[in-house]
Amino acid sequence: MAKKMKGVTCIKRKGTIYWYARVDGQRVYCGKGDKGHGLAVAARSKHIAKQYENREIGAGLKVRKAGFKNVQGLANWYFQLPVIQKQKSYDRKVIASTHLLRHLGTKSLIAVDADTLERYREKRNAEGVQNGTVDFELGVLSAMYHLAKKRKKIQGDLMPGEFPIVREINPRRIITEAEFNALHNAADQGFADVLLCTYETGMTSGEICKLRVNQVHLGIRHISGQILDYIDLGIFDTKTGPRRTVPISSKLEEMLERRLQGLEADDYVFTYTGYGKHRKPFTTVAVSIKFKQVCKEAGIAHGDKLVNDKGERIGVVFHCLRHTRTTRWVEMGFSDEIIRRATGHRSLAAYQNYVKLDPSAVMRLVDGGSGKRHTNDIKALQMIDRSGF
Repeated sequence: MAKKMKGVTCIKRKGTIYWYARVDGQRVYCGKGDKGHGLAVAARSKHIAKQYENREIGAGLKVRKAGFKNVQGLANWYFQLPVIQKQKSYDRKVIASTHLLRHLGTKSLIAVDADTLERYREKRNAEGVQNGTVDFELGVLSAMYHLAKKRKKIQGDLMPGEFPIVREINPRRIITEAEFNALHNAADQGFADVLLCTYETGMTSGEICKLRVNQVHLGIRHISGQILDYIDLGIFDTKTGPRRTVPISSKLEEMLERRLQGLEADDYVFTYTGYGKHRKPFTTVAVSIKFKQVCKEAGIAHGDKLVNDKGERIGVVFHCLRHTRTTRWVEMGFSDEIIRRATGHRSLAAYQNYVKLDPSAVMRLVDGGSGKRHTNDIKALQMIDRSGF
């Protein structure tokens, strides 16, 4: 008779031995004879090994294997997580993952190392993609690996070890006043208003598209007696999450007064006529397409890929308007802290990427402060106090 094992039992009937194994608190039939005994011992041994593994995982000595066969499996797990789907950058991450999976999707997790990622960058560069975009894509891949490791889905030895980031800083250029006037004149009335709002406030295209009437406040009397005009952006309206106040200039005030006539509180401020002649709110995609068309009409180079012999960008994109307004506020003499309260930049480093002072601004340092003082018709940001509304 075969040797018994704890948790392995048998029943003998009419000379035949039937074997059972206790697994997860249940008695499981495994077969008869020597073969049944072997299966019962194997099932019980596997159950015991699983118990030990669970104890090691609970003690933090081991991670549970998630069974990701390749990068595709890791991506499927990552993008199904509710916490990831709620992120504002979710759609952009999904787009980035399509390129990652096209080149790396079939590779096993352990086969992806720093050398593999360097070759991935070379392939993407050969496709005409800038290093900044590749950095974002590799950042998404890094987030997948690190979250899987943090949640004990993969072991540390499956990590690539390094996610090589170039961080090539080639900032977008600012738009001159003459160029803005050309763009404004080339646009239809609806998109011209979008351009003006972005140029005067430095808001992103996403913030402009989501702007509703109830966020625009005109002629509000402050507790100090000052009349304030501003746009109130909540935590769900901004890219980075913080609530902020954006001042309204006199030029923008006139335009907003015109656009807000006849609109309800929940109506979008900026809309355009779509298919079927129905009014619909602008989207970031629609803004990008319209801006490219307007640049062509105005005779201004469009795009991020156009550079001169010094490596400086000569083309413009819609986001250049945000860079331009940030730089203009700096030139007017406002402090970085006040400007960041309007632009919403969390870090000083991110904010500084938007500031591009030309040589004439630097030359004022030798004037001994005798130059003409710049003034701004925008209400002082530090005077806005929500508690007085």
